[in-house]
Amino acid sequence: MAPPGNPLLFYVGAVLCAYVAGQAIKGAAGVWWRRQEQRRRNDRDAEAFRQEAATAAESARARLSRQLAWEGRRELVVSAVVDESPDVKSLYLIDPESRPLPRFLPGQYLTLALPAGPGGEEVVRCYSLSDRPHPEYYRLSIRRQDAPSDTPEAPPGVASHWLHRHAKKGLRLACEAPRGAFFYNPGEPRPAVLIGAGVGVTPLVAMLEAADHEQLRTATHAVFGFRDGAAHLFADRVREIAAANPLITTLFAYSSPGDEDQAGTHYDTAGRVTLETLRAALPSSNFDFFLCGPPQMMQALVPELLDWGVPEEAIHFEAFGPASVSLGGTAADKAIGSPVRFAPNEDPHVWDGECSSLLEMAEAIGVPLASGCRAGNCGACRVRVVEGKTINVRSPGTLTEDDECLACISLPDGPVTIET
Repeated sequence: MAPPGNPLLFYVGAVLCAYVAGQAIKGAAGVWWRRQEQRRRNDRDAEAFRQEAATAAESARARLSRQLAWEGRRELVVSAVVDESPDVKSLYLIDPESRPLPRFLPGQYLTLALPAGPGGEEVVRCYSLSDRPHPEYYRLSIRRQDAPSDTPEAPPGVASHWLHRHAKKGLRLACEAPRGAFFYNPGEPRPAVLIGAGVGVTPLVAMLEAADHEQLRTATHAVFGFRDGAAHLFADRVREIAAANPLITTLFAYSSPGDEDQAGTHYDTAGRVTLETLRAALPSSNFDFFLCGPPQMMQALVPELLDWGVPEEAIHFEAFGPASVSLGGTAADKAIGSPVRFAPNEDPHVWDGECSSLLEMAEAIGVPLASGCRAGNCGACRVRVVEGKTINVRSPGTLTEDDECLACISLPDGPVTIET
């Protein structure tokens, strides 16, 4: 069929229409591409801002954690001892002159120097403060650490046994100021999930007490695990706090409920605290998470929270004893093959990755190093780095100089010489 009218004009018009349509498509594609590029730039800017904000927040937490109420040690006096469970005692500490005690951040700990070693040798240990800041007293809730049931030949906790035997009204204890990077800051409240098991709930109870005292209007979920009702620490007080504030909710898990423990009354779920427990209890993962508990729980939950999409800067954990959580996989791999010399010994030893810290390596080769908490908190294992560099596998809870490291949480970062 022939085109109407003048064929030449028809074809010219068709070409022009095609050109205009092409330009329109090209223009639309250009707009789409520019919008996509702008979105990518916005996403990159947002991620950079998030990382800068996270770094700034972490720096602020580090500064707060290192603000000490006093330098060195001071004596505090036991004013009362309360049995919280068959193996946990709470010690109430006051100033000998009844002066007000300095504030601390809920979640922090006290470092005690005890004559608990052989022949009265000094032993340094860290214990979480288990109540909110009070000017009248500090409270420590200490579990007697017996030998594990599966390794009865292992030595019991020297310091905890000493305190359970000797703690009574009038006992004087040498204490360093409250410190630690694991804390909830009531001055900057954010929705929080407090996850603890056993005696690990003690710093979390301090956080709950602070949230209740400050009448914070942010959602707070407490997810606590215990063996059974007999081991359930501060049960009545935590329930009382939750009953008074609809924004505070609790979930109690018993791993081995006793015959007298009633589901729905004493506990909410049977078993241990797991990620599935959290996902069922929480509306989302958009919280700050605070964890303190036995190594098995910590080692499982921290990586699982990361896989759930929780940012690393929103996960805060406390580890007492050999570091319960290590986020230093890359650092550990990099350390393998590094020569480590403990001066004045002449011979270096090659780091083979079998030990988890420089402290463990020193002990394995017979080099005596002082130690206390073994989790980067008390500072007893502070050593001087004469040559080379070290890297931390977790944030330290105590301040070090530029040429020092905490042997219990440090790995070699290439050839290194440590002064012993």
